[in-house]
Amino acid sequence: MLRWRVATGLTLAPIVLGAIALGYWSSFGYWTLLALVLVVVARSAFELARALNPLPFVAALGAGAMPVLFSLPFGANGYGSTGILAGAVLSLPWTLLWLAARPEARTLRAILAILLMTLWIGVPLAHMGLLAGMKNGVTLILITVVGPWISDAGAYFAGLFFGRHLLFPSLSPKKTVEGSVGGLLLATLAIGWVSYQFLGFTIVESVVMGAVVSVFSQSGDLFESLLKRLLDLKDLGRALPGHGGLLDRIDSILFTIPAVYYLLLLYEIL
Repeated sequence: MLRWRVATGLTLAPIVLGAIALGYWSSFGYWTLLALVLVVVARSAFELARALNPLPFVAALGAGAMPVLFSLPFGANGYGSTGILAGAVLSLPWTLLWLAARPEARTLRAILAILLMTLWIGVPLAHMGLLAGMKNGVTLILITVVGPWISDAGAYFAGLFFGRHLLFPSLSPKKTVEGSVGGLLLATLAIGWVSYQFLGFTIVESVVMGAVVSVFSQSGDLFESLLKRLLDLKDLGRALPGHGGLLDRIDSILFTIPAVYYLLLLYEIL
């Protein structure tokens, strides 16, 4: 299992980091990032539609893409979060349209699934574009993408060597308190150093940034564990060997992206 996880990580990392680097070195990098985000939305919609049948794929795709697409015209004027909210609200009429056309999909499960697609996947991924438009946007995106990987690695090895006490056995039987603390410490050190060196944060702000990345990263992982238990599924997909589906790989990032964005806004206010 570890071998497959490492192999998948080594395959995905160049793709993700390459898209981020393109955003730094080229004038059309923002659109490359947007295209990558929409691909992730599409794959996530496919996995969620299969896991939450009878949710139609196109209905899920539209619900997830709307917050991303509606953030574009507002983002240029500094009101990107307004566009995200507009996209989230308009996903409700979109839901009504599809349920009206598909009688077999008129279930509470399908309605909740579309809301989940909007709020869990579409809205967080739309914040990626807002981060890209901020000062030091490339560094911020690296923090939101690589930070959860660092936290996950710290948690894995700390749990492997020191894990004794289960964290939330009803949600995830393998996660331990020691592993969680290990992920928190490693992410705080790594992300804190990057924030201090490249973003000009104070020591306190840097430590808080690292801790927030780890806490929300682990929370996102636990949220998906809860969802899979409710659905009685081991994984939400099979696209990535050793990880399951794409959602099994990005679950921690989905919580981290908006957390970093609003923490930065809080820094500006304070």
